[in-house]
Amino acid sequence: MIRKILICGFILVATSSLAKAQRDLDYDQVVVPQNRIDARDLGYAPVDVIPHGEDGVTALTVAPNGNLYGATSGKRSHLFVFDPRHGYVQPLGYLPNTTAVTNAIVVSKDGDVYVGTSPGGHLVKYSPHLEDQQLLRVKEPCQVTDLGAAVKGEGILALAIDREAGVIYGVSYPNAHFFSFTLATGIAAEFGVVALHAPHGEKSETEKMVSRMLALDLKGNVYASGEDGFLFKFDKEKQVLTRLPVQLPGIPGREPWSRVDTFLTAPSGLIFGGTSDGYLFRLDPDARKVDNLGKPLLQYRITGLAMGSNGKIYGVGGDKDDLARLFSYDPQNGTYEILGFIDVNRRPYYAWQAYVIGAMVAGPDGTMYIGENERISKLYLFYPW
Repeated sequence: MIRKILICGFILVATSSLAKAQRDLDYDQVVVPQNRIDARDLGYAPVDVIPHGEDGVTALTVAPNGNLYGATSGKRSHLFVFDPRHGYVQPLGYLPNTTAVTNAIVVSKDGDVYVGTSPGGHLVKYSPHLEDQQLLRVKEPCQVTDLGAAVKGEGILALAIDREAGVIYGVSYPNAHFFSFTLATGIAAEFGVVALHAPHGEKSETEKMVSRMLALDLKGNVYASGEDGFLFKFDKEKQVLTRLPVQLPGIPGREPWSRVDTFLTAPSGLIFGGTSDGYLFRLDPDARKVDNLGKPLLQYRITGLAMGSNGKIYGVGGDKDDLARLFSYDPQNGTYEILGFIDVNRRPYYAWQAYVIGAMVAGPDGTMYIGENERISKLYLFYPW
């Protein structure tokens, strides 16, 4: 059967072959329910979007006013904002001399956005001003203030911020220096390293195992994973970095190859984390105790965690060789639920499925923002039930 549809003077011809191109209805049983997920282009399609190969989302954070800020990695890194009131992604320009921003974007109490760049390792500041009245900046540099290198000769791997104290904390790459940057004075300070050596093994393994994210407890102390899978703590009061006598959960013998890919501090003060081997764990900062909560998925890596308004923890896991899946964990009864593949299927117009996820964060209204990290990437909006 052939159907002709007249739209704005043009005749579109649709044949039954289009229906065959659509996914089978049974596929809907293994993906996130379609009334709970949506996707956004990184700009105004089809032209004013962050270019392919530069749009892998690898950092997300929510500002005090509820706006979502994100950064990409690829041939160039870009900064973007998503204002929930408008519902679209607005590119803010590319970050000069930057190809990667990995969980290294934070927002201060007054709304300024700070980004840690790689490979240069500079901390830059973006000050929002009437963003929704500005033109899209896809091919132009982002208007940022360069605050200098945090650690000379090092890139910035991850950032976290103590908004009340006005202090940014970070860890560098490749040599794992832990540092702070005080907003009021503009002074950076180093406090040691969390990994001295790369894991012993093949000669090709030269990368030190350092957590891709940092966590703050309710007292303002900072946590990171480091060499041999041990957790490190920066004591805010004593201004000292120490290795804790606890390791990440994992298969015995694989401790040197384990690191934290994502952290989440719950309102209770407990810190949850996901590892490169795909384990979920819980850290009690006061007791210095780590509980292994198991592997929610068969795959490696948990790349994002966020707290839902219903008290559940939502996460996404999977590496580049498999499809990303969403899951939930209920701290009350210790149960997991596999929610399905991250897929948006708007029959008969388009379908889009994520393989690799680079970042995840929850908004103040409970919306989960999930950033895809591929050659062509989108921002997903997930609405827990």
